[in-house]
Amino acid sequence: MNRRHRDILNIILNTDEYITGNELARLCNVTIRTIRNDIKEINDLLKEYDVKVEASLKRGYSLSKANKDIVKKNNIIRKVLDYEYIIETPSLPIDRQMYILLKLTIKKNISIEELVEALSVSDATVNNDITFINKWLKKNLRLGISYSLTEGITLNATEKEKRNIISWVLAIRINLSTVSKYWSYLFEEADAVTAVKDIYYIVSEESRRYNYYLSGHSYQLLCYEILIAIKRNKLGFNLNGFDEVNGELMEVISAIREKVENQLSVKLSKAEWLNLQEYFRSKQFLSGTKFKDIEKEEATSVVEEYLIVLYEKFKVDLKNNPDYKYKLILYITPMINRLKYRHCISNKIDEKVVKSYKTEFKMANEITLIIKKKLNLDVPLIDLAYITLHLVSMCGIWKYKLNTVIVCDYDQSILSLIKDKIQNAFGERVEVCGFYGYQEFMYEDEENLKSVDLIITTSTIADITNIPFIRIKPEIDQNDIDMIVEYVNGYKNRRC
Repeated sequence: MNRRHRDILNIILNTDEYITGNELARLCNVTIRTIRNDIKEINDLLKEYDVKVEASLKRGYSLSKANKDIVKKNNIIRKVLDYEYIIETPSLPIDRQMYILLKLTIKKNISIEELVEALSVSDATVNNDITFINKWLKKNLRLGISYSLTEGITLNATEKEKRNIISWVLAIRINLSTVSKYWSYLFEEADAVTAVKDIYYIVSEESRRYNYYLSGHSYQLLCYEILIAIKRNKLGFNLNGFDEVNGELMEVISAIREKVENQLSVKLSKAEWLNLQEYFRSKQFLSGTKFKDIEKEEATSVVEEYLIVLYEKFKVDLKNNPDYKYKLILYITPMINRLKYRHCISNKIDEKVVKSYKTEFKMANEITLIIKKKLNLDVPLIDLAYITLHLVSMCGIWKYKLNTVIVCDYDQSILSLIKDKIQNAFGERVEVCGFYGYQEFMYEDEENLKSVDLIITTSTIADITNIPFIRIKPEIDQNDIDMIVEYVNGYKNRRC
């Protein structure tokens, strides 16, 4: 069993009639022969529910409406496919590598022989995986693994650095099944989702009460980081020697601390919450967030100089629009914190997006010189990609208006880009009713969704809603627009 089975079933669930083997192969980046084998394995798993993916030589694969209802009603994707995926021995290189890395955050030493036996691979494969991990650690966190013939491999990192490694690993693919799989590597527990649910409600409620609005992925990752602190303390790993123990907690973190500790009957040291506070300050925030002056002081200085440079070099005058300045400060404030502490970005987009917007990327690149000069920090490509998309929206390439519910766990630049591109394509034909992060949408009362006709989403939500939806890439390209055009035109014809 592998994650591709889950993706295939989700795609078929989201298809009105049939989807061809060629199209499935393209979407999953595999051969048609692999798709045929996968369908057979999926059908074997679905037998006990009397559900079968139907195959037609000419039309492709489909599920009847009755079978789709059974899949959703029995929560088969999570209970069957996810469970199989979570408990299987890591087989993909990325899963093996994350298994080794996460195990090293718990065990002081691991022998090559132990890994060979646990992963059912050769010595050469394990050594190749370790080489990859070492390169990844050095590139992102300036850390590494040492090797001893007698003791095996050791992760050269402090407890604080190990927490950060875990955060990076969980952020690689923050979908629920992958997080649960990696969670099982750490704590030998498969159900991370249920465990983090109470924390999610507290974090989202208290953050908003203090006017901090996080992206969906940011909420999720912060909740996992809090739960990791709790669980590692129980295992005897703590931050009692944390250098910044004399710092002060923000009001929002103090409120979260009080409610989390009361709700879960736990007690974490101030050092733990100061570390979690730094993670909070590194997250991506949405419009409506009101940073305190001291929190945005460095970002404000950077943005003010940046807007002057944009005008002088590109004749683009954004400095007189307070909304544009606010949106840049909204992104750059946590970005600076991420760069200082080497924290990961909560949700990545395809960095290749900069090739589509060469002028805006050139403009975005100007900020690297300013941040290097003022703070001696290097801005990675992923942050430049996000700033590029902010500029795409700000420079008026598309105009704004929508008519749908959007489920998106990415930051404000992605939300703005999605809204702007749909407005450009549809104008008055589409109007926005609301915005959700994935987890927020999953917990939403059905009564509040009765008037929703269409959902545009960057996540797969086939297993949690019966409302028609279209899944798009966060960088929303022409193929995504074409899918929405087809639905909107079809919906118009059905209404007529």
